[in-house]
Amino acid sequence: MRNITRQEWYGALIAVLVLAVLLSFASPYFLSTRNLSNILVQASVVALLAGGQTFVILTGGVDLAVGALTALCGAYAGYMMVKLGIDPSLAILAALAIGAAIGIFNGYLVAYVGIPAFIVTLGGLTLWRGLAFDSTGGFDMAGLPEPFPTMGYGEFLGIPMPIIITAVYFLVMAFVLSSTKLGRYVYAMGSNEMGARQVGINIRRYKLGVYVISGLSCALAALVLMGRMDSSSGKMAQMFELDAIAAVILGGTSLFGGRGSIWGSLLGAILITMIRNGMNLLEISQFKQMMAIGAVVIIAVWIDVLRRGQLNKR
Repeated sequence: MRNITRQEWYGALIAVLVLAVLLSFASPYFLSTRNLSNILVQASVVALLAGGQTFVILTGGVDLAVGALTALCGAYAGYMMVKLGIDPSLAILAALAIGAAIGIFNGYLVAYVGIPAFIVTLGGLTLWRGLAFDSTGGFDMAGLPEPFPTMGYGEFLGIPMPIIITAVYFLVMAFVLSSTKLGRYVYAMGSNEMGARQVGINIRRYKLGVYVISGLSCALAALVLMGRMDSSSGKMAQMFELDAIAAVILGGTSLFGGRGSIWGSLLGAILITMIRNGMNLLEISQFKQMMAIGAVVIIAVWIDVLRRGQLNKR
């Protein structure tokens, strides 16, 4: 398992390096320090969502509502600060609590009730987005107090805060997946859920925990995005679900579960951002960018299906 995961991690890294070389020839501005820093900052929100999504997909599920939940967490936190004058620390805690609560809700329906994750999160895609718009009345909550400007545009030792937050997050999540009981059980459930149940793993409890991690990741992504926008609204993180899932797949995590790497998902998020950034530098329209990302996702899933078929033949 470790060898397979390492190979997929390296594959994502090679893809990033090859694309960087190609774009450096296509545009003289791509390798500038400012542009590379901008890519990492722009990738931070998608990377945070992809990190939580990795846990879900590793168990064989999928969370289609990460963008909508991000908007809900951000909308309520912004409303509390701007309209109600609540202290930012309490608003941050509220956002994290909302993310965790909805993660518990999703996990309960999937693990205990038995509703497929696709259906639960597809319903959440519109439910949470609608609640986000309803909480703000459709208006933006602008002019957020500290620490949001610092989270979005501050620096520490010359490194933008979104990059630092994302790096710390992935270090923690990598430790959880590689060195804790939860991480080992996540891989076990995704590889063979029946076998994991037979050896005594509480499938329901740990699967619920996976959706809580995804919900908390959405809340953290909302806080970073609020800092970047200096506002919150129901429109936040639209279509980020696709980018998060694409990042996980491009990073080598199998949609069938049981195989993948958290670092691969980070590289996948960087890869998607690089594609968009390169197309912007080349003045390619947004519509063609959407087509390109969609095509890349289909190809990545196709490769995953072929790889799974080869593994099953061994």
